[in-house]
Amino acid sequence: YEPLEQQRVDKDEYPFYALTQRPMFMYHSWDSQNVWLRQIMAQNYMYMNARRAADMGIKDFDWIWVESHNGKIRCQVKTMEGTQEDTIWTWNAIGKQKGAWGLKENASEATKGFLLNHLISELLPEKAGERRVTNSDPVTGQAAWFDLRVKIWKAAPGETGSWPQFDALKKLPGDDYARPDVLRYDARRDHEKN
Repeated sequence: YEPLEQQRVDKDEYPFYALTQRPMFMYHSWDSQNVWLRQIMAQNYMYMNARRAADMGIKDFDWIWVESHNGKIRCQVKTMEGTQEDTIWTWNAIGKQKGAWGLKENASEATKGFLLNHLISELLPEKAGERRVTNSDPVTGQAAWFDLRVKIWKAAPGETGSWPQFDALKKLPGDDYARPDVLRYDARRDHEKN
């Protein structure tokens, strides 16, 4: 069956499918808490087919707007051949609010990372004469995370940084310790004095 949300949105206005998945090196959502992986990849990108991006004048690392019937976000794009021309994807686990998880307020997860969640509604779009119902699979009840349709356009010059941005979380009592910029482990014993 055609997903319920897609039955209620204009596919010409929202020509792309948008979904979340994980790159191989961050398969589980908790991998974004792995400090070594954070040093390698501390932000997510919106992945898009390279040919389709070129047709739209979009290049690697450009900032783009992505909009659904529910909202819009600004994020950075990464092009690739291994994505269908009508599909974009990202992984959600890495976008964080400033101050979350003990991250510094200027951490890439907060200033460049983003969430697709802002585009997904828990309710289906309104349809004349019907009450709004849950945006979930009618058979399993699973949230319809993969039914999203969006439109994309290149951000204007000067429009950079992820959007929306929220105020930093307030520090909890006792959370005043310094955080290292780089985490290092030294398990060798040859430096110990006997």
